[in-house]
Amino acid sequence: MVKTEIEEKFDYLVSKVIWPHFKPLGYKKSGNNFRFYDDTNEWGKIVNFQKSMYYNKEHIHFTINIGLFLNDTYLNFGKPPGNKFTEPSCVIRNRIGDLMNTKDTWYDLTPETDIENFSENIETIFKKYILSYLNKYKSKQDIFFALTQKIRYSVNELECLFYNGYKKQALDALEKELKGAKNEHYIQNLLKTKNEFLNNQ
Repeated sequence: MVKTEIEEKFDYLVSKVIWPHFKPLGYKKSGNNFRFYDDTNEWGKIVNFQKSMYYNKEHIHFTINIGLFLNDTYLNFGKPPGNKFTEPSCVIRNRIGDLMNTKDTWYDLTPETDIENFSENIETIFKKYILSYLNKYKSKQDIFFALTQKIRYSVNELECLFYNGYKKQALDALEKELKGAKNEHYIQNLLKTKNEFLNNQ
């Protein structure tokens, strides 16, 4: 199928402008995803270009998602995806707006877009915010540390911490969740999980 001018501009941005910064770092490109995966230690990093479903081939509205991944059964319903992981399966997820400390940020490509200037701006954002953020994570332990710094937790995240050796952090975080929880079903899940943790210390 022949691509529109806007689709070609988008492909140019992703493949010719941004991708060359990631390829030397060991990332693999799959569609609009740049994925790094450490097979030995089972952790990864991903950049995902997300197009809005409400726009079309003549007007691409997109944002950029960034994720940190742990190939852990507690986080992936017992079926870790390994090196095929996607951004939604990441334990730490951000959008470009989060890294820039601004509101949710989206970008537009239209027939009027000057692709050279636009690409230069996006490239600058990648260097300043995304690459610098991802380069801080050099090991599985770095991601676990980031996980211990979260403010809110799911039961699966607490289990992931606990059964990977971060028992005190998991128990402390669980107690904070119990204090703030209002949903009765969630409270019961937390209490059940707490008992399991205490029996496995």
